[in-house]
Amino acid sequence: MSEYGFGLAQGNDERQPVVLLLDTSASMGRPAGSPRIDELSRALAGWFDGVRAEPRLRARVEVCLITFDSRVRVFDPDREQLVPVEEAAPERLFVPVDRMRPPRLEASGLTRMTEAVEIALDLSRARHRTLQEQRVQVRRPFLWVLTDGAPSDADGEPMDPAALAGTAEKVRRGEERGECVLQAIGVSGADLELLRVLAPKGALMLEGLDFGQILDLLFQSSDRIGAVQAADEIHGQVADLVDRQRRLRLLEERYQ
Repeated sequence: MSEYGFGLAQGNDERQPVVLLLDTSASMGRPAGSPRIDELSRALAGWFDGVRAEPRLRARVEVCLITFDSRVRVFDPDREQLVPVEEAAPERLFVPVDRMRPPRLEASGLTRMTEAVEIALDLSRARHRTLQEQRVQVRRPFLWVLTDGAPSDADGEPMDPAALAGTAEKVRRGEERGECVLQAIGVSGADLELLRVLAPKGALMLEGLDFGQILDLLFQSSDRIGAVQAADEIHGQVADLVDRQRRLRLLEERYQ
């Protein structure tokens, strides 16, 4: 077996790297009686269980988990805890979905989203390159940002579009090179206009869906997408799927 637990790559093997970027800032601790951070923790556990239950997905999906608040941390599967990025071994952060046991999340601090996105871009690019060098068939990594707020700087001040431009350009270049696809998913309270600066065609508000449904929806979209499609085409397919799901939900609510 390899260090990742997949074993030796065979000719028909395929890998789908997924990076989950999770907002754990203070606003995720609200509302007091039923904080979003608890909802997200439960949804993560359920989503991983669901993917692990599908043999085909279990065989090819590998996950890296990043959280961001006043600091950015990555989940170290060997230590089974969130650690600062500089303390983690990058080559061990993408693990088979079967090995990932997501941590219980806690909410505090600011929303250092841009820093988290740039770290995710670096990690996913390196992982994509490593698999290509190993002659493993690999789909471009998917980066999924789940947030209920807006990016802030190191002092806690909201970032404006100009301050996001550098990170947005790195996302654009990564998508053009086929290194990643980034979806920025806003739940209640998120600033969609700022998310669109980071991901002009990949920013979505999914009102009315819980985190588990959001993760399922994203994965359904990635599972239907071909390995060599352009980023814009991928974003279009995801948007179409989201729209169909939204219309279906409205119909169900109307006739209940």
